[in-house]
Amino acid sequence: MHEQMTIEREYTEGRTTFLSADVDHYSGDKKQPTTSLPVFYNPRMQVNRDLSVLFLTAYMKSYPVEMLCEPLTGSGIRTLRYLNECPGEFHAVMCDANPLAVETARRNVEALGFSNRARVIHGDAKVLLITESRETRFDFVDIDPFGTPAPYLPPAMQSIIPKEGLLAVTATDMPVLCGVHPKIALRRYGGFSIRSPFTHEVAVRLLNGFIYSMAGSNDCAMEPLAILSTDHYIRTWVKIYTNRTESNKQTSELGVIRYCAGCMHSDVAPLSPRGQHSRFDHKIEGCTGSILVAGPLWIGKLYNDDFLRNAIKVLENSETSNFHNKAPSMLERMAEESVLTDTPYIDLHALCDLHNLVPVRNQIIIERLREQGFEAARTHFKSTAIRTTASVGEIARILVEHNSR
Repeated sequence: MHEQMTIEREYTEGRTTFLSADVDHYSGDKKQPTTSLPVFYNPRMQVNRDLSVLFLTAYMKSYPVEMLCEPLTGSGIRTLRYLNECPGEFHAVMCDANPLAVETARRNVEALGFSNRARVIHGDAKVLLITESRETRFDFVDIDPFGTPAPYLPPAMQSIIPKEGLLAVTATDMPVLCGVHPKIALRRYGGFSIRSPFTHEVAVRLLNGFIYSMAGSNDCAMEPLAILSTDHYIRTWVKIYTNRTESNKQTSELGVIRYCAGCMHSDVAPLSPRGQHSRFDHKIEGCTGSILVAGPLWIGKLYNDDFLRNAIKVLENSETSNFHNKAPSMLERMAEESVLTDTPYIDLHALCDLHNLVPVRNQIIIERLREQGFEAARTHFKSTAIRTTASVGEIARILVEHNSR
């Protein structure tokens, strides 16, 4: 019996052309890739890979990268773009459990002339992360699974070079991280998820909290460099480095986020009996809404400002037509919101719905808040949301003023 040949198609992302299974052919009426693809490739993740190229280039301005690993490589496009579009002569190990993916990735590596810099291995990602790093640890590990990254994080942490390394992690199990299945979130990520207008920020913080727990169990600390939330997934970039003292200090960066749907107020409390049981300050008089608690999760910073500035410089010095048109605006909003991540973002449309108000343009509210002495900025998480040092009560007052004109 003859094996059915894979129907392939040539794709181009950034400056990199490669072959993969024809997504349109195999997706049928669903119009999006599924795990039934003979070789997995998702064109909708281009922004993810665009930013990944920019961020790796920015990271390498400060830290050397000699060996990277992508343990779930699929067609190989992510690592192919790193090799083809990032400076330097670093090497790569690419792995996949699917023999067809391994064959495709090997052909792509050869076609692009990277056979001397990249190895494509067939096997289990968790095993290969450990075995392939025994001789030389990785400077950068990129975990981009279909679903949860949780099973791959313990071996990934042990495969990163002890002094310091970069870890990038994507999660696509959004119903779990966004409050539909809070018990599964607790099991996978060590904290409860909740449904809220800022649910994607809870998702990112749950993922970062789990990464911290994996780092801490290996006597390492972590420094979040950037996060991404768009479409059907979240992604985080963190620097991992061995430092028990700093890791101990970072226990203060674990906590919970409390939220009341009745008044839309949220606050952040450290992971201590006093913090979690402190008084919750409702923002509507007499509000009796029940308080939802997300976490334990990461309540610390989500961005490194210098890192984002370097990434913006990389983009400014690049041919922007090589990137998705969303990439520049996302970077701009990340930089804008990076200094205001002490509390979750506020969805203005949800706040208007709560008070039966007509939405007002974000920029008008931001300018009004700044006039009143508050800090305020856009966020890349949601076009209808802002970050600010003002409370939902103070924002509601401004919205009421504009609605009464």
